[in-house]
Amino acid sequence: MKDSANKIKIRKFPVHIFLLLVVLLPIRLLSQNKTEDTLKRQLVCPFEQGYIPASKEAYNWDPSDRKVVMISRVDTLIRSCVNGIVVKVEAAEENSYDIVINVNDLYFWYHGMLKPTVRKDDKVKAGQTIGIYSSGSELEFRMFENERIIDAGKLLNCKSAGS
Repeated sequence: MKDSANKIKIRKFPVHIFLLLVVLLPIRLLSQNKTEDTLKRQLVCPFEQGYIPASKEAYNWDPSDRKVVMISRVDTLIRSCVNGIVVKVEAAEENSYDIVINVNDLYFWYHGMLKPTVRKDDKVKAGQTIGIYSSGSELEFRMFENERIIDAGKLLNCKSAGS
């Protein structure tokens, strides 16, 4: 009788592991695939009018900063580069604002806008206006996968200074 009870316990243990693998692993893989899909396509340029100037950094950071600095000669609108949710709208230094948009494991950080037009928890679409930019300032754009910074310059569909 004890042998049959032990066999039942032994059989239940692999079933639990099997269920965890069947349920949790596909969920994690699906979220990774969504992140990879977002990274594979080009992102909408945050500027309606503007460009990415040639880098004039006096110092090379190690590791590199990987931010994208954008400027415009005219006041313009700042757009969301992806479909996502606004997770942060916060006043920053020098009368500017920061906005962070999240999609899956990716975070898109905009720094230096004059005025936000969205609020925390708003759902935004790629190309939707999220703020207003004032000429003469710089808009910094950074992209993170969880806490790892990604070089967004290769993914943004923006004009460069030479185009």
